[in-house]
Amino acid sequence: MAITIEIGGDKHKKHAIKIAEMIERASEKKGTILAIRKPNYILDKIIKGKSILALDGEIIVGFCYFQNWENNEFIAHSGLIINENYLGRGLSKKIKKQIFNLSRQKFPKAKLFGLTTSAAVMKIN
Repeated sequence: MAITIEIGGDKHKKHAIKIAEMIERASEKKGTILAIRKPNYILDKIIKGKSILALDGEIIVGFCYFQNWENNEFIAHSGLIINENYLGRGLSKKIKKQIFNLSRQKFPKAKLFGLTTSAAVMKIN
């Protein structure tokens, strides 16, 4: 089955727990400090349309969200995660491109930036 890249919405609510688990597992495996997010925080980003999900059928394989503040003057992209079984397929770049496009569409005048401690994600940014 082909992997789809989708804007978060109500139909994706069921993935919030799995995404939070993916983030926590990646943090433990890499021994880095990732911003651990609770399922309710992820769920909020999904239902407000502030996230991008990569799906292999009904399997969540990637995720990223954005946060806006200061009257929508600033947008930060964060939380990029890829299921370890799907690494090396270019999903990170596809998801980052879509989260950029989505946040630019919703907030065209905002200043955009990415938050990460990952060297690989810094290269994408």
